[in-house]
Amino acid sequence: MAYTLPLLFVADARIDGNGKLRFQLGREDIALTSRLRFSITGNTDKEYSTGLRYIVNKNFSFSSHYDSDMGLGAGLTLTY
Repeated sequence: MAYTLPLLFVADARIDGNGKLRFQLGREDIALTSRLRFSITGNTDKEYSTGLRYIVNKNFSFSSHYDSDMGLGAGLTLTY
């Protein structure tokens, strides 16, 4: 079940096949400036992630991401 909270945060509750409940809260595309976007997610498994995206034009942007399990990453984002 997912529910959109004020400020466009999304609360997500799930139950897996073993009956374990997982709750997640996050938001994507938080505008810091007209070209810089921020995203953040965290859950009850003590996992979290954050990311930044710099928009060069409407089809191309640079992105970086940190995940508590996988570490740091960077790349190019193509939007079509």
